[in-house]
Amino acid sequence: MMKVEINGAQMKILREYFDNYEDDKVKLTVLDDKNRIKTVYSAETELDANALEAHLKSGFKAHSKIAATLYYTIKVI
Repeated sequence: MMKVEINGAQMKILREYFDNYEDDKVKLTVLDDKNRIKTVYSAETELDANALEAHLKSGFKAHSKIAATLYYTIKVI
């Protein structure tokens, strides 16, 4: 299990997409959502850290119409 930290000013939009996110390569579960600009998830995956970050970023950009307008970071911690 890895931990993924997502930071951004528009956490409501980010959380709508990432909370309980699951596809054929990764499953995310909320670990810590007490901070208004940061949410930490546990990630069940066989991807390495770099591939996981890239997969989550590309998936969000492909499925969200406003992803390109948001400032956010995704990193494996």
